[in-house]
Amino acid sequence: MIGWGTLISIELPPDWKQGLSAVVADAARHYPLPVTLNETLLPREDFLKDAMFVENACGCRIGVYDRDPDWPRDQRINFHGHRVKCALPTVREEKDNGSLWTVRIDIMDAPEIHMVLPARKEVIDNAALKALRDAAEQILYKAIETQPDHRLPFTAWQRACELGVTLPQARSGLAIWRTQTADDCHGRSSRMIASEGAMLIVPSLEPDIAQALALARGKPPIEDVQLVEAEDALQGYAWYDTLPVIRDISLRIDREGSVHRYDDDMCLPADFACGLVDRIVIELTVCETGRTDASHSVHSIEIPALVCRNGGWDIEEAIILATRDGGITPDRLSRMIYATIFCGADDGDCDSWDTQSRSFEREARQHATHILLGEDAATLEAINMSAWDNLSWLIPLDRKIVIHAERGAITVDFLPN
Repeated sequence: MIGWGTLISIELPPDWKQGLSAVVADAARHYPLPVTLNETLLPREDFLKDAMFVENACGCRIGVYDRDPDWPRDQRINFHGHRVKCALPTVREEKDNGSLWTVRIDIMDAPEIHMVLPARKEVIDNAALKALRDAAEQILYKAIETQPDHRLPFTAWQRACELGVTLPQARSGLAIWRTQTADDCHGRSSRMIASEGAMLIVPSLEPDIAQALALARGKPPIEDVQLVEAEDALQGYAWYDTLPVIRDISLRIDREGSVHRYDDDMCLPADFACGLVDRIVIELTVCETGRTDASHSVHSIEIPALVCRNGGWDIEEAIILATRDGGITPDRLSRMIYATIFCGADDGDCDSWDTQSRSFEREARQHATHILLGEDAATLEAINMSAWDNLSWLIPLDRKIVIHAERGAITVDFLPN
């Protein structure tokens, strides 16, 4: 018996009793009043625990986070201890760690916020919820305002202004350009930011065009310019829009008096053979700023090699070229072939990525050697690589061997110490 209030008795089926304690504890965790079960006070926790910024609006407490504490369940609203899913404002900053700003809402006294009956698992999308979302979005930007700086997309910066929150422009500086590869999901390190000095924005490129540009980097007239990655979300900020940008890249190939062109939209003839050419020139169309009416200039830079995918993704379909006097080494050309073409397959019947990578590296090295040094050198290189892979580990540390080999016969002997 109780001295005051209401006593409700419910007869529970035996199966329900097994999970009752966990269910009640979960319901009491963010409930606004103390709850006891079997004379034990259940623990409670502020729904907005660890929020970076908290403000009241629309009869609710709104907390802001620089992460997503509700992923993947998305239960962002606490309705008197009952957590429900609801789409609420978020914004992601343009930086390496990709800080995601999110909000949580703890309903205190908001009678116009209604739940869908009978389960109350969703919030009814009405005028009160729209007003709550707008308030939450404004408070989110107020939280960002307390930070030393930000890297918000320009559209988010404009939205903050519309909501009455005046933020400074996003912190200037762009990521130093990293050459795109065919297998870009492997080996990408954290971005280094170029915050000062002359910069040139590089758009997203196909791997073969990117690898060609990498050979031009460090040569006049771009030797003193930092190549930086385009971040379209920052277009609109004054400091971003005044930077020069590469608008177009094409390549000119001179072979035996004929000129051929290659770019993202133009392929070489199918019968264009791999091998040596007289000259390879990369042509950069550079606009003075990112504005559409900006003046432009074309810069021509000679490069020693080019690996054309020519619309395919296979080393046998690629057209691999090097200039006769360019000075590129088989090692450098093989790495260029690898970066341009190799992309590991993840089908269930494929070898591991590491095994695929090693196999392609050997194939690329043989192609590069054949183009630069000829067929005999490529054959010797293939034998050398096979010996390293299959024989070198068999030789005792303190011994040397000599191998005499021909088609159909191989003899091996130790050299005297």
